[in-house]
Amino acid sequence: MLSEKDLIGTWRLVSHHYLRGDGSVSEGPMGASADGLLIYQADGYMAASVMRTGESDEAPATYLGSADDYLGYSGRWWVRGEDGVVVHDVVIGSHPRVVRTKQEREVHVTDFGVSLRRPMEGEFRYVVMDWRRVTPG
Repeated sequence: MLSEKDLIGTWRLVSHHYLRGDGSVSEGPMGASADGLLIYQADGYMAASVMRTGESDEAPATYLGSADDYLGYSGRWWVRGEDGVVVHDVVIGSHPRVVRTKQEREVHVTDFGVSLRRPMEGEFRYVVMDWRRVTPG
């Protein structure tokens, strides 16, 4: 059974993609080379940051990005019961639509780290973020 101890620490984004019901994948909302950090602290606080990386053909060198290039939030977190779900109780965020919401993610422990999945309706069954633990040093 998943516990908070399994998640405490810092994680680096490995992959961010959509998963269809047939198992096929498509590029996620932050592009093929998205980057991010996910931090779970033992005191029950967390922070998540995900951004689009790479050059844009459309943007001048002085372009600072847009709200669609970055998503970040922080707040409290916990593992809910036996169903393998982590809950992020968002206190502050880069998008007002996530502030004061509870973001629930299915957690799947994998050989390389953890996979967090948010169920969707429509063409895609999940939006998936795969994370590997950051080692000190």
